[in-house]
Amino acid sequence: MNLAVSEALANHGHHALVNAHEAAADNHEIMARAGVGDVDEHLDLARWHRWCAIVEDQLADEADQRTPARRDRSS
Repeated sequence: MNLAVSEALANHGHHALVNAHEAAADNHEIMARAGVGDVDEHLDLARWHRWCAIVEDQLADEADQRTPARRDRSS
C-alpha cells in the first residue's frame, strides 16, 4: 500500500472516530439525564469520549493536511 492510500485511510478513520466518540458521549449524557445506572460513571465516560473526539479531530486535521484530495473535495 502506498503512502497516499495509507494517509487517506487514516484520514477516514480519524473522522469516523470523531463521530463515534461524539455519539458515545451523547449517549452517556442521555443515560445520565435519565438516571440509568451509575450517573457519575456515565458523566465521566461522556467527558472521556469528548476528549477523545478532540484528539481524533486534531489527528483528522493533520491527516487532512497530508491528503490534498480530501481537502479539494470538501471545498
